[in-house]
Amino acid sequence: MAMLNILIFSLIFYSSVICNEITTIEIDGSNLPETQGEVSSGKKIFKINCSNCHGYSAEGLTAPELVGSQKLSGDNVSKTVGNYWPYAPKIFDYLKRAKRNQNDEYFSDQDIYSITGYILKINDLFEGEVIDKKKLSEIIMPNRDGFINLSN
Repeated sequence: MAMLNILIFSLIFYSSVICNEITTIEIDGSNLPETQGEVSSGKKIFKINCSNCHGYSAEGLTAPELVGSQKLSGDNVSKTVGNYWPYAPKIFDYLKRAKRNQNDEYFSDQDIYSITGYILKINDLFEGEVIDKKKLSEIIMPNRDGFINLSN
C-alpha cells in the first residue's frame, strides 16, 4: 500500500511540475490572454533564445526559416510564417506550447505576444509596436484560404 501511495504521489507531483496550464488558442483568438507584448522586446527575446537555431534574421539554420513569402509551389518550397500559417492566433498557441527560454522555462504570455509580434513584423504582416489580443486576432494571414475547411 505504501508503494502505491508513493507511486500516486509521484505521478501527481511529476505531472504538476512538467505541465504548464496552457489553454488552446482558437483560430479567432477569442481566448487569447488579456495582456500585450512589444515587438522590440520580441526581437530581443528572439535574438537571445531563438536565433541560434532559427538564424539571426529568422532565415533558418538548424531549425526551419520563419520569414519568407515565396509561393507554395515549385521546387525547394519552405513553409514559413509568411506564406503558410493560416491564422495568426495559432502562432501564439504554438509558441506558448512548444518553446522555452534558455533556462528551459515557459515564456510568459507577454513574452509570447512580443515574440509573435516580432515574427509577424519581419514577415511584413504586422506594422505596430504593441500587439495584443485584438490586434493579433485581426491579422489576415496570406494563406488563410489555402486549407480545406472541415468545419462543415
